[in-house]
Amino acid sequence: MILAIDLGTTYFKFTLFSRRGELLRTVRVTPAARSPHAGWVEIPAEKFEAAICKGIEQVLAPNGTRRASVDAIVFATQGNSFVLLDAENRPLTPIILWSDRRATDVGAELAPVAGLADFSATTGIPALNEEFMVAKLQWLAREQPHAWNQTARVCLISDYLTLLMTGRHVTEAGVAGLTGLVDIEQRDWWQPALKRFGLNAQWLPQVVNAGTDLGNILPKMAQRLGIDQACRFIVGTLDQYAGAIGVGSVEPGMLSETTGTVLAAVACAAELDDNPAPGVYQGPAYRNGLYWRMSFGSVSANYLHWYRDQLPDLPEFDDLAPLAMSVAPGADGLAIDRSSATPADALAPYVDVQPRGKVVRAIMETVAAALREHLQRLQGSSAAHWREVRSAGGGSRSAIWLQIKADVLNLVVSTTAYGEPTSLGAAILAEATLSNLPVAEVAQKWVRLQHPLLPIADNVVQYAAMANDANAALTP
Repeated sequence: MILAIDLGTTYFKFTLFSRRGELLRTVRVTPAARSPHAGWVEIPAEKFEAAICKGIEQVLAPNGTRRASVDAIVFATQGNSFVLLDAENRPLTPIILWSDRRATDVGAELAPVAGLADFSATTGIPALNEEFMVAKLQWLAREQPHAWNQTARVCLISDYLTLLMTGRHVTEAGVAGLTGLVDIEQRDWWQPALKRFGLNAQWLPQVVNAGTDLGNILPKMAQRLGIDQACRFIVGTLDQYAGAIGVGSVEPGMLSETTGTVLAAVACAAELDDNPAPGVYQGPAYRNGLYWRMSFGSVSANYLHWYRDQLPDLPEFDDLAPLAMSVAPGADGLAIDRSSATPADALAPYVDVQPRGKVVRAIMETVAAALREHLQRLQGSSAAHWREVRSAGGGSRSAIWLQIKADVLNLVVSTTAYGEPTSLGAAILAEATLSNLPVAEVAQKWVRLQHPLLPIADNVVQYAAMANDANAALTP
């Protein structure tokens, strides 16, 4: 079996796959995150380790009987969440999550990235803000000098998992690339950025490609987890990139989207875009000479989640989504303001005022319109012409939402036959390494697509007119 650990923001997911790509079992564990001050979000390092051990034990031994036939452990991960360690690898800080807002003032100072020429072209990051690790590192240097002066290592959250499992200080190029500190073409730390932010290069982990085999897990961890010591640890990748792999978007010209906590569109490319549109992130993919381009935003399935939570009966999403089918395209003129700061700001006026089906349809159309804008950004100067987008995330489980996306985008929309594409993408990386096969070959075998949804011509025209732009729908 292959065990994929998805280090998400809300919960950690532990998923077992057979060596034929069959999903065997999934367990979710909520880490003990805390917020000691307003805007702070962190996980004590010991609570992180306990959550990892708990999840592995539960997924391997659902009936109390340990199973040791795990060939490899691999991860998918959030970005820009990190911990500082001393020379003995003892945590000096909790794991500070990307969503933490303690460095808001520092983030504002970093926005111009003063003194760094070619920052975006080198790092693939359009701008820095308080969500990035580097902002919180600057805050720690200023506010917690005692911890800062003892620092010997900086570990992203997946680097810390790697260190616990293997004893090695290693990071994956795509995850590291999202820090704004990496030359993504050279796939190594960018010295001008480290100098600009006062970071010691010796603190930072070795950068390797996704799918790198780090060898057997440590004997003490094998014993603790009840896993055979022959189990390998394979380097995974960023969760959005793993999701792209998990729906089979693994070669240049392919496109995927995830409608979950955030809305993200990811394109696979053979080269960097020299003039990306504003808001487009670029980073290293799983092999040299291959890149991901990504655009993301906060208008996503979180809107539907917020609306559902306001309803007195708290309906299941599988019961709520079909209500949109009874409402015609355009949601009877109901338009949701996507510029609102939060889902509450956008949706509060419609709770208990408008019919549920109408509001649900409007939410789905709003998210689809946001997705269209992300895809238009990804097209950029490359003028990519896609015919298909592969869908992941919670939104991919709704047939009506997939059809709305097909109509708004004027693209074929496909999704996988079973869930957990992010974990599957990580497992595909591991299997490719274990079997010494190309990632694309494993993905072709393991990714099972459902029947695609085709754009409905009349709806395509109507949505293009609603956008008040004859070219709003992407044209293959």
